Amino acid sequence: MQDKAVKSTPRTLRLDPRDNIIVAVDPVPAGWAVQGVTATARIMRGHKMAVQPIGQGQPVLKFGQIIGFASEAIAPGSHVHTHNCSFAEFERDYAFAQDARSEPLLPPELRATFEGYRRSNGKTGTRNYIGVLTSVNCSASVARFMAEA
Repeated sequence: MQDKAVKSTPRTLRLDPRDNIIVAVDPVPAGWAVQGVTATARIMRGHKMAVQPIGQGQPVLKFGQIIGFASEAIAPGSHVHTHNCSFAEFERDYAFAQDARSEPLLPPELRATFEGYRRSNGKTGTRNYIGVLTSVNCSASVARFMAEA
């Protein structure tokens, strides 16, 4: 196995500050620390890892929502999956967009711009480019002829 110092830290996501798990964007090898927690087992890409203790019967939160309940005590750094997370009935709140918040607009000088031009009739125009790409070298001559046409 290569020295861990040479590899980059695997990427993970905490989708909501209330979450008690993170999602592995890249595989997380056992023994690696991510977001302040050391993985106790290999966490595959797309799988979940506990970032705090989750007691048996306690909710597992992703996107700030209950996605299941711990079927056993889950320690920080543990793989969270069907072996330790189960479904159960619970009272749901179906309020729509209750956590929505407005974001302030950027000042005008920082907003995205449109790089077009004004036509003589006052309408807007853009420059259009067409890319001719080939998937194999033997069609390069045909692509060149098309581009020059």
